[in-house]
Amino acid sequence: MSTKEEQHKATVRRAIAAFNNRDLAGYWACHTEDTTSHEVYFPEPLTKAEMSKFVPQLWHAYPDWHIDTRSMTAEGDLVAVENVMTATFVNDMGDQKATGKSFSVREGVFFQMKDGLIQHVRIYLDQKSQNEQLGLA
Repeated sequence: MSTKEEQHKATVRRAIAAFNNRDLAGYWACHTEDTTSHEVYFPEPLTKAEMSKFVPQLWHAYPDWHIDTRSMTAEGDLVAVENVMTATFVNDMGDQKATGKSFSVREGVFFQMKDGLIQHVRIYLDQKSQNEQLGLA
């Protein structure tokens, strides 16, 4: 594996660590200014500005949100990660009332890199299973 690919993986690890530590500035330090995040929860990719509003709400609703990386591989400017995401829904989020229940789901995440930073993120997970575990289904 090339040094470039190892650097990409290190950037992704820093971003995940910053997310787990509720460090939004550290998280954004790993991204390009035009970064986007395409998640199963939203029909269109979120911009950095939209994510900057969404993520603090997520951390408030799920204060123990944690991402545990199980595997990571890189090829060229693409980093693929398998995570296990866990959290407990303890505070309301918008119109959604907290259930006090926890979830644990696997997710596949693809990070498209540009100039050593994360430009685009695509997240895939079983939202049905997550909602069932949270008592939202």
